[in-house]
Amino acid sequence: MNIKFTSEINKDYDLTIIGIYKKNKFSNIANKTDKKLNGIISKSIKNSTFNGEIGDLVHIHSEKLLIVGLGEEKDLTEINLQKIGGKIGLILQKEKVKNSFIFLDNFSDENNFKIIYGLILKTYTFTKYKTENTDDKTNQSIFVYSQNPQKSENDFLKTKAIIDGITTTRNLANEPSNVLTTTEFVKEVKNLSKLGIKIEIIDEKQLKKMGANLILSVAKGSEYPPYIVSMSYTGNKKSKNTIGIIGKGLCFDSGGISIKPSKGMDEMKSDMTGAATVVGIMESLAKRKAKVNVVGVIGLAENMPDGNSYKPGDVIKSLSGKTVEVLNTDAEGRLVLGDCITYTIKNFKPNLIIDFATLTGAIIIALGEEITGLFSNNKELAKKLITSGLKTGEELWQMPMGTKFKNMIKSNIADMNNLGKPERTASSITAAEFLENFVENDTPWAHLDIAGTAWTSSGNDISPKGLTGVGVNLINEFISNYYEEK
Repeated sequence: MNIKFTSEINKDYDLTIIGIYKKNKFSNIANKTDKKLNGIISKSIKNSTFNGEIGDLVHIHSEKLLIVGLGEEKDLTEINLQKIGGKIGLILQKEKVKNSFIFLDNFSDENNFKIIYGLILKTYTFTKYKTENTDDKTNQSIFVYSQNPQKSENDFLKTKAIIDGITTTRNLANEPSNVLTTTEFVKEVKNLSKLGIKIEIIDEKQLKKMGANLILSVAKGSEYPPYIVSMSYTGNKKSKNTIGIIGKGLCFDSGGISIKPSKGMDEMKSDMTGAATVVGIMESLAKRKAKVNVVGVIGLAENMPDGNSYKPGDVIKSLSGKTVEVLNTDAEGRLVLGDCITYTIKNFKPNLIIDFATLTGAIIIALGEEITGLFSNNKELAKKLITSGLKTGEELWQMPMGTKFKNMIKSNIADMNNLGKPERTASSITAAEFLENFVENDTPWAHLDIAGTAWTSSGNDISPKGLTGVGVNLINEFISNYYEEK
């Protein structure tokens, strides 16, 4: 979709989109248009169930008009504006409108950008492997009213950067595992160097030399080698502070020797969504030239059953030096993240760490697809993340942690086990407790379990069915509000 800003009101568009508030309170442009068309908007609304609620729609085909409900003016939050954009996008997508004009009201650029954000993300499609691809959105032009089109064009680049980052995350997570292997994932990450991001690739040979045995063990059963990849973005050379963002990148997770049930195993191609989220975050920060220093670190591996696979009962020495007793090879994501956390702290000394992972099915049972599980060792960091999520619509819920849960991962023969005892009890929490063992130097840390929110089974306000790209906008808001130099 081509987004353009214009001050031309009277141009002949294929569809003009106008807003009306709750209880059918007309915006100025709606009033003018209604008078110009001899009251057709008033008549159409009267003969419908339209009441101006957010998402209400009336399509007046004869006049090439779409009337959209805006709710009450005080309710035009970021989330509701995104939702309105999503509703508009579905109409444009369904009817394949070539040229549309959005003039809901005399909205600020900020409000218009949020509408466009929802519109573009809701109409996302992944049709790369369809031989008959009829969904060509490149021919659709969306004109948005602006009193100063050039300024709007320039200011929109920040929002577009975030949209691009989310799209990249979705695209990566949608790729089949026979295409996006660990090696191919590394190639994708290398593209970020064009944005001024410094890429460092730690291959299997280097991982062995370092002693990163957790990620190496997970990958032992696969023909594809493991990697730890770092992406360093320096947007504020005056500052010595660095934020660390870490992602789990299991390009396919069969469960290994502790193999998963066959039902739903195809979805395990997306067990690298945490890593994809980190790539999307780094792309968006670089494209919008954020004034902050961030390092993104991802651990890439594939967990497969094989004669060489790691096994239940194995004891592995991690990069940190701590030892892990393997009780279940399907609890592999935390092993990969453990070495990644150690690597990040040792090499980059970040002021805080946030990790993303599709880590546990238990978090889906607890919070569904609507809310991301948050675990943290720092109240201030957790509060900032929760506040950021409430604004962007990516809600977080802080889960408990503590000694009672930490005791569940104690091992009789090693420093810790990778599953918890009794099995499946508080399993999302014990996974987080496992990760906390690798957080050193009192570094503020937050773990976001996106196993539920990374995917929507039926679609939501700004995402079609499938991968959501959750986390990219959240972290951009978090950084922009609390850490970015203004």
